[in-house]
Amino acid sequence: MSDKFNLSQLTQEIISSQLKGSPDAPSMAAEIAKKTIVAGVRGTQTSGQIPQETVEQICLGAMKGLLLLEKDLPKAAVHILNRMAEASSELHMDPEEMMTWAMRGISRITPLVSTDIRWNIQRAIEDQYMGAGEVFARLCGEISS
Repeated sequence: MSDKFNLSQLTQEIISSQLKGSPDAPSMAAEIAKKTIVAGVRGTQTSGQIPQETVEQICLGAMKGLLLLEKDLPKAAVHILNRMAEASSELHMDPEEMMTWAMRGISRITPLVSTDIRWNIQRAIEDQYMGAGEVFARLCGEISS
């Protein structure tokens, strides 16, 4: 995956600088991610960067920012996925695709966290979206192979 615009790093910096003392950082990070995704997809379409790359980068960056702040990553993953329906509506894109792209971006944080955190993210996703935990697990498996 190319980082033509390095939206992952940008999102990470926004999250880690703006949400440092926030008790509701996972929810606020999801809102920032959604707004950044909408703006990012619209802004990168003419450059040749595909929407999938943009969504994945931003979701990874949000999770990295929250990891630096030692915030609740499973809760954040669910909040980010909850925002994908809104983002897909604004962008006139398939919400299922957007959620898969978001999960792929979220899964990219798993090499940086413990197995317990990975499992807790997967379980939180499954609890909110039946069947999506299995998709997340598959995406995590793609990273480690």
